[in-house]
This record gives sequence, C-alpha cells and structure tokens, in this order.
Amino acid sequence: MEESYYTHAMWKVQLGREAEFVAAWQALSEVFSSLEGKPLWGSLLQSLAEPTLFFSFGPWRSLADVEAMRADPRAQAALAKVKALCVEAAPGAFRRVAHVEVP
Repeated sequence: MEESYYTHAMWKVQLGREAEFVAAWQALSEVFSSLEGKPLWGSLLQSLAEPTLFFSFGPWRSLADVEAMRADPRAQAALAKVKALCVEAAPGAFRRVAHVEVP
C-alpha cells in the first residue's frame, strides 16, 4: 500500500459561532488550495448530536507537503482564525495504515 498522509482535527466551537466557524474553515481551505503542495481535498463534518463539535480531514500527497503547510505563514494565520472560534482544537498529521473497500 502506498503511504498516504492526512490532516485531521477535532474542533469544539464556541456556542453560537458555528456558521462563523464554517466560513473561517472554508477560508482556510482556500489558503490550503493556494499552496504549492496543496491537499487533494478536504471535508468538514458537524456532529448531529452536538452541533458545536466538528471534525475536518483531508489527504496530502506527501508528509513534506503537510510540513510545508505547517510552516507557511498564511496557513498559520488562517488556522489561528479558525482556532480563535473554538474552545478546544486538536489538529494533527496522520498516516494511513489500513484501508478497506466495501463491495
């Protein structure tokens, strides 16, 4: 299996600021899309049971691209805007170790 790298984050958003958070996350994705080593795609999920709880994730072509994003000042500024809307944020980088296709 070819190595795959992902970013994944848990976001606990301030009550009442959910729409603002979604807009800030979309602005972050625009910054990510402008990077030389941009992600392949990104998804933002909102919990149905707890509407202030979000998860985001997306694959990157290489770990070097993730590291370059983490070092990019524009990406860090956009991430700071997203984090400012949260009471808790836990972003991280991951590698895929298993994948199952369901027929």
